[in-house]
Formats: sequence, C-alpha cells, structure tokens
Amino acid sequence: MREVSLRSKTAIFSVGLLTFLGILTETSLTVAFPILMKEFNASLDSVQWLTSGYLLMVTVVMCSTAYLNERFPAQAMFRFAVVSCFLGSLLCAVAPNLALLMTGRLLQAMATGIATPLMYHLIFELIPLHRLGFYVGLAAMVVSLAPALGPVYGGVLTNFLSWRMIFWILVPLIAVLAVVGFKAVALPASEKPRRFDAIGLALLAVSMLGMIEVVNQIGREGVANWGFAIRAAITVVALVLLVLHAMNGKRQIINFKLLTNTVVRLRASNYFIFQFTNIGIAFVLPMLAQKYMGTSALIAGLIMLPGSIAGAFISPFAGKTYDKHGPRITITLGNVSMMLGAALLWVFTRSVTVLTLTLIYVFIRVGFNLGFGSTMSDATKRVDPAEKGDVNTMFNTFQQYAGSLGTSVLAAAITGYQGRMGAANAGEAVASGSQLDFLMLTVLAFIGVVLTLLTYRLDSPKAKNVIAKVHG
Repeated sequence: MREVSLRSKTAIFSVGLLTFLGILTETSLTVAFPILMKEFNASLDSVQWLTSGYLLMVTVVMCSTAYLNERFPAQAMFRFAVVSCFLGSLLCAVAPNLALLMTGRLLQAMATGIATPLMYHLIFELIPLHRLGFYVGLAAMVVSLAPALGPVYGGVLTNFLSWRMIFWILVPLIAVLAVVGFKAVALPASEKPRRFDAIGLALLAVSMLGMIEVVNQIGREGVANWGFAIRAAITVVALVLLVLHAMNGKRQIINFKLLTNTVVRLRASNYFIFQFTNIGIAFVLPMLAQKYMGTSALIAGLIMLPGSIAGAFISPFAGKTYDKHGPRITITLGNVSMMLGAALLWVFTRSVTVLTLTLIYVFIRVGFNLGFGSTMSDATKRVDPAEKGDVNTMFNTFQQYAGSLGTSVLAAAITGYQGRMGAANAGEAVASGSQLDFLMLTVLAFIGVVLTLLTYRLDSPKAKNVIAKVHG
C-alpha cells in the first residue's frame, strides 16, 4: 500500500498549522469581550461581530474554494493565505478602534477561509484511502481544538499582558510557517477548472448575512418593528433566489445537488449541529464564568483547557476507530455526549461551580471530537471521487457558518435579557440568557441523535435493497 511521503506530511502540517492559528483567533477574543466593550465603548451586540463577522467572512471565502483550488495551484493559495494572515494580525495588534480591529479580523478570516479547505484538499489528494480516516481525524482535531483553546490562549494573555498580544504572538509564527511551507505545498491546478459563480456567491453571502442580522435584530428589539421586517424580507428573497439559482443555474458556487444523497444530507446537518454547539459553548462559557460567576479572564479561559486537551487526544483515536469499525461507534457516542453535556449545563446553570463547569466541558469536548471528523469522512465516502472536493467545500462552509450563526444566536439571547433586565442585573441577565442558550443546544443535540439513528436505518441491508430496487 502507498505510504505518505515526507513532503506530503510537511505540506499538510504547514497548511494545518496556518489553519490552527487562524481558527485559534476565532474564539480567543471571547474572554476579552468585557475589556473590549470598555476600551472601545461598545455593546456586546457590536463586539460579538469580531467573532461572528470573522466566521461569516471565512464562510464566504470557503464558498469559493472549490473553484479556487481548481483554478490556482496549492502553492499560490497557501502564499496568499500566509500574507493575508500576517497583515491581518499586524493590523489587529495595533488597531486604535473597533473598525480597524474588525478590518484586521476580516483579513485573517480570508486566510482561514482559504487554508482550512486547502488542508482537507491536500489530505484528500495526497493521502491513500486506508489512511484517510486518521488524517481527517487529525484535521478535525485542528479545526475543533483551535476554537476550544482560543479562550485559554486569550485569557492567559489578556490577564497577564494585553489582548493585543493575542495577535503579536502570531506574527513571528506566521513568518516561520512561510519559510517551512512555501516549498512543501505543491499541488497543480486543474486542467479544466469550473467557471466562477459570482451570482451564487453574492446570493449566498446576502442570505447568510441576512439570517445573522435577523437574529441580532431579535436580540436587540424583538420582532415587532420595521427593522426586523425589512431584514427578514431581504433574507427570504435572497434565499428563494439562491434556491432557484442552485436548481437552474449552470454555474454552482457550492454543489448543493450533493444534498440529494440522503445520507450526505443527514451527515451535513449533523456536522452543522456539531459545530454550532462547539463554537456556541466556547462563546457562552467564558461570558457566564466572568459575568455571572465573577471569575477573571484567566480562570474563564482555563475552564476550557482540560476539555481542549481531552479532545486533542480523542480525535486521532476517533479517526482510527472509524477506519476499523466505521462511523456507528464514534458518531453515536459523539451525539449522545453532546446532548447530555448541554442538558447538564441547562439544568445546573445557576448552581454550577468552576470545577463542575470544567468537567462538563470535558465531557462535551470528548463527544464533539468523537463525532466531528467521522461525520465528514463518512459523507466523503458516499460520493464519487470527483465530487470529494465539492463535499470538502460544502462541509467546511457549513462548519464556519454554523459557528457564525451559533455565536449570533446565543449572543442574541444574552443581549435580549440584558436589555430587559438592565445594567443593575447584568450578571443575572447573562445567567438567564446562558440557560436559554443551553436549552437550545440541548434540543439541537437531540436532533443530532435522531439524524444519526435515521442514517443507520438507511444503511441497514434491508433499506439498501429497497433503494437499489427503486433506482433500478
């Protein structure tokens, strides 16, 4: 059987590390939100865009990567991502106001939007099938560990130095990464790249931004106002046009036709739920710890550390288990663990201690890392080899938008309670909003369990025979 070359390993490592650094900053500012709100005299509704806006930009860029990976060689893509991340980190480190900080975040987001699918693209192109689960497991570890470590990284630096050090530390690391990866990353462009779907990208961007704005408007002012009505109308129109374009357009920014495969559709939905919960909890827990429990930014970040470490060790194990036994064990345990963990947070929101919060998060992280990578691996094996790149793009797009939407939805719940309860009851408002968030996540995780069970029914020998007869 074909082995993995040193150059391939170095290329995947280089792009994976750039992905890790980019995703690390997704959640590293969460613990600094209270400080940023004071320093820039901004509300939580505005500051949360540093995370949700970042993720939205990542999502939009990722929508283009199936085309970009065919149109440009991997080396050119990697170099652009490195330069974008370097400049964005510099701008964030020196930003004198929220607008320039957001600009730097968007530059970083462009880099992450290119690097993350490029990492999977290299894995699917360079890794033999018998090792695919292990390497996808490692990639899943990067994608899932980085946002979990973000609050720890941000909390330590914010507590002892400054939130700006979150970005200063990245600058020399990116420079070293450029030296290592520029020669190793080499994969030619396609001889016949697809045509770029500018209309589809615009409609998708408007739809995604619209849904987030609708959620934010509900958190700020509820639904009985013109602001909500206008945002909702624009979003619905954009979504309808996007569906019509996907059904009838000759160019496709994302191959949504893959979702006609029932198992791929179920796995994609499950994948979305996994990441919605993952990023959402990484956003809510530091806020709950600081604003309700009264901990420092350091403690709020350290609460996440044991779970992050546990998840890091679980991901490669989950990949190997998937390679040997298939998806049933890892994905089932992952969904059930996520559901039980979210339910515990919902029940014990107001009585939780630092220790119990830490232990529950460990439980959630283990569940997440068991199921996350296996979900994508299983979907990839359900399509033709020529469509693997499309699956990669679609799943990575769902992954990032799940984080962006999750942050906005959960922040809106907290913002809504803050508006009703006032500044005098800020801690209680955060607790009430967090408890509602945990209830929503519990329901979502339960849906994930149901989707998993439905997939196994479709995979049963009897169901496969029926499907085979139907398709003749």
